[in-house]
Amino acid sequence: MMLIFSQCSKLGNESDFGKEELSLPQSVEQLGKAVAKDLHSTVVNLHRMGVDYSDADASEAFYGRFMTDYLAASPNAAKTKGHVDFAEMTSPEVFVQGLKNLTEIQLKYIDKIIAKTSEPDSYADMRCALKDLSIEIQQSVPDIQQERLLNIISVLYYSSIELQYLEEQGLMPRTPRSVLNSIKTRSEWISDSCRKFLAATWAIAVGEPTPTGEIVASVITVYVGAMLLYEVIVCKKSYSTNRAECQERYEDCYSPIPDGCSQCLQYCLTQGTWPPYSTHKCS
Repeated sequence: MMLIFSQCSKLGNESDFGKEELSLPQSVEQLGKAVAKDLHSTVVNLHRMGVDYSDADASEAFYGRFMTDYLAASPNAAKTKGHVDFAEMTSPEVFVQGLKNLTEIQLKYIDKIIAKTSEPDSYADMRCALKDLSIEIQQSVPDIQQERLLNIISVLYYSSIELQYLEEQGLMPRTPRSVLNSIKTRSEWISDSCRKFLAATWAIAVGEPTPTGEIVASVITVYVGAMLLYEVIVCKKSYSTNRAECQERYEDCYSPIPDGCSQCLQYCLTQGTWPPYSTHKCS
């Protein structure tokens, strides 16, 4: 096996912004760049539409409004209309089945990806961490189990380049954090970037590893891009539950509604907390 060594600086190198490349299989790199490209075009279109998410929260009402806007703005969304059941592809049943198909070493590295991308203070440092993880995965994980993990790395890496660019160009939608910064002095500013990508990471992890056909590929690029932008906008500050705790709750779960426990497991993994009984009926 050929060893690959990281030359990534912990501080990041902004002079090379937008030019960074990873050493990845071609299909993996293409997926990451396809998601990033659609994300860029969609955010530009949302800017032209004049959307305002200064009231963003984690409610179902806001999520529905956001997804309606995103699908209207995404260049790839039109390709999927009438061809693929978007809700079915992202259903709790499909999610849980995909989760069961993951191996222990894949789950271990998904946890590492989530942890490493939650720590950095900048997109540049996040990409540095992702680059190091991509090298570690290619050297430590059996070849047959690498693709899903590298897909996550590729999407987060190339999408972060676009998100950073869009923020710096002032093209991102207004959020509660950007509104708060507008009334503070510069010394009081808080970072307007959020890099906790739970929902997007799990969407890639449990999805089809190698999309077959333009329509299916378009659905994946649209949905994953939507999850990335949604998490940046809503900007959940902390997560009270990790994967192991979510799965323990799922194993002991009881729900009076069909597939209720599957819905709660999906919610827990993508939102970082077990849902309240009042809304999801899971004990």
